[in-house]
Amino acid sequence: MEFMPLSFSQEPFWFLNEVEGMSAAYTRTEAIRLSGVLDVNAMEAALGDVVVRHEVLRTVFPVVAGRPCQRVLPPAQDRPVLTVAEPGVQNVRAAIAEVAGRGFDLTLDPPFRAWLLAAGSEEHIIVATLHHIAFDARSMELFWRDLALAYAARLEGSTPGWSPLPAQYADYAMWQRTVLGDEDDPDSLMSRHLAYWRDQLAGLPELLTMPADRQQLAAGSLRVGTATFQIDAGLYSALRALARECGVTIFMVMQAVVAALLTRLGAGTDIPLGSPVTGRADDALAELIGCFVNTLVLRCGTSGNPTFRELISRIRETDLAAYDHQELPFERLVHALNPVRSLNRNPLFQIMIAFYEDRGRDLPLAGISASRESVVLDTAATLDLVFNFIEGRSGEVVDCAVEYASDMFDQKTAESMTRSLDLLLEAVVSDPDAPIGKADIRFPANVSLPFSSRNRAGDPVPAASRDEVPPVHERNVRTAIEETLCQLFSEILQRASVEIHDDFFALGGDSISVIRLISRIRSVLGVKLGMRDFFDNPTVAGAARLVNVSGRQDKLPPIARRAAPS
Repeated sequence: MEFMPLSFSQEPFWFLNEVEGMSAAYTRTEAIRLSGVLDVNAMEAALGDVVVRHEVLRTVFPVVAGRPCQRVLPPAQDRPVLTVAEPGVQNVRAAIAEVAGRGFDLTLDPPFRAWLLAAGSEEHIIVATLHHIAFDARSMELFWRDLALAYAARLEGSTPGWSPLPAQYADYAMWQRTVLGDEDDPDSLMSRHLAYWRDQLAGLPELLTMPADRQQLAAGSLRVGTATFQIDAGLYSALRALARECGVTIFMVMQAVVAALLTRLGAGTDIPLGSPVTGRADDALAELIGCFVNTLVLRCGTSGNPTFRELISRIRETDLAAYDHQELPFERLVHALNPVRSLNRNPLFQIMIAFYEDRGRDLPLAGISASRESVVLDTAATLDLVFNFIEGRSGEVVDCAVEYASDMFDQKTAESMTRSLDLLLEAVVSDPDAPIGKADIRFPANVSLPFSSRNRAGDPVPAASRDEVPPVHERNVRTAIEETLCQLFSEILQRASVEIHDDFFALGGDSISVIRLISRIRSVLGVKLGMRDFFDNPTVAGAARLVNVSGRQDKLPPIARRAAPS
């Protein structure tokens, strides 16, 4: 049985799934309505063809030797079953939401499932759910395209005649680690990329101030709201003309306007924005379903009240250098910089900007018309704000969707932000040589003085202030369990010694090493700690309290060797 490492992009999704359990927060569900006579057997066979073609759709992610890994299941073992339900016309939306709300146990379940909802004799909705550990935006396009090709072949009694893929996702994961090398090797690509990002992000502001409606937020309760508007064809044409004139992409223009907006709203003049990049640099990955997307931290400097044109030029230089170093996985960057960790906020940035081309979901099926069905799912917010710009298929208009943490912002506040953003877009094309502070934009009028949008209930505080400064006699071990935990902390962190009030993450622990630590605690002490519980108690003293409670309530038997066959 072959076990292979996760890719760097997969690691954070695996970790978050462990923390959140069977949550749908990191899944994507798409539903396509099919009107016409559908051959259900052919559709089920077509799904099987797609899963055979793309190994990642039949992969599970168990823990082996304290580390998550991927194990590809044989096609015969994981031939997908198309679950058929008949909710009727009146209950279709509720049925889609119910399917979309189901998560995955990634250690046991492949990260893909499909349902077929029958709304009538010639009316069906096919619902596909994938976990982000196995797909990105391009992957969804490939999934629907390959499904249509396979269905057409199955209708004719044959199998799809597509060309073999040059590589599978597990091949990519191993290749990625080989190419990047070890960060401790000064000549490795990983090391060179890290050197750039350490310099580029030096002095990055830990806190951004934003005008929010609420300051104290309950841990783990952030929900997503959305405010939308559309950039019409005339304005978008002018923005593209400005981009050509400045020698930049349309994304860079949008980034400059968002940075200007955030500065005008009180976020300061050093604005870190997260931005996704496709991560498919090799042609062998172009047709492959998988999680390739990486995240860059694009630092936008707006000091000195520059003109829009000057700001665009600054962003151009910063972005081009960032793209030259985009191979460094975001998770490795976080590990190297080691910012304060929290389950309630994203490290290094809390605001993201993304630009997409909406290619639609073509599903050309014989005798069947297909249309996208809306999927509404109440999911947890992982960022304060996300500015999405989606270019329509015609390339003439852009839909703008600002996602916001609804425990922080009211809908009216978010809508006011979108109006201000729209006004800034008009301003940048009408006079790109005007200072960014000159444009007349409306501000949210229903919020109080700006404050840190990261000051959330449940956020960790620095280790030195979490328990104040413990007395000298409390810094040393007091029990046998604390002694054992100090040894395990030292082993995982590769440190000579650890005191009972030292913070695991402040000492260099990350999302992978905490998995190894919890695995070692289970092996040595026979107690399985919850990931979220450990994040809330990341010291030896805190972990000892968890062990004492868990040991009384749910003591695990030791792992025994299997009996030899007689």
